Amino acid sequence: MDFDIAIFGAGLGVGLLLTIATWINKWRSAAVSRKELEDLKKHLQTQMNITAKGYEELQQELKRLKQENENLRITVATLSNKPGRIELKTLHLWDKALRMMTTNSPGFAPAWEMAIAEARKEIQETETGVKALVRKVLPILPELSSSNSEER
Repeated sequence: MDFDIAIFGAGLGVGLLLTIATWINKWRSAAVSRKELEDLKKHLQTQMNITAKGYEELQQELKRLKQENENLRITVATLSNKPGRIELKTLHLWDKALRMMTTNSPGFAPAWEMAIAEARKEIQETETGVKALVRKVLPILPELSSSNSEER
C-alpha cells in the first residue's frame, strides 16, 4: 500500500471544502436566527410599549373616574343637606301616607277634607287682616293663638 499524496490531498481538500460549506451554512443559519430573534425582540418591545400605554391610560381613566365619583358623592351629600330637602322628603312621606289612608280608611277622607278646609281658612286669616298685622308686630302671638285654638 503505497501512500499517495494526491489522494490524501484530494480527500483533505474535499473534507476541508465540506467543513467550510457546513461552517458557512451554520453561519448563515445563525445570522438568520439572530435577525429573527432581533425582529421578535422588536415586536415584543412594541407590544410591551402598546400594552404599557394602554395600561397607563386605563390607570389615568380609573383615577379620573374615582375623582369624579368622589365629587358626585360630595355633590349628592351637599344637595341632600340643602335647606328644605329634609322638609321635602317629609312632605313626600306624608303625602304618600295620606294617600294610603284615604284609600284604605273609609271615614278618613271626609274628616281629612274638613281639616284641610279649616287649616286653609286659618292660613288665609293669618296672611290677611288683623292676624297678619299682629303676627308681624308680635311674632310670638301666633304661637299663643295656635296653642289657644288647640285647647278649644
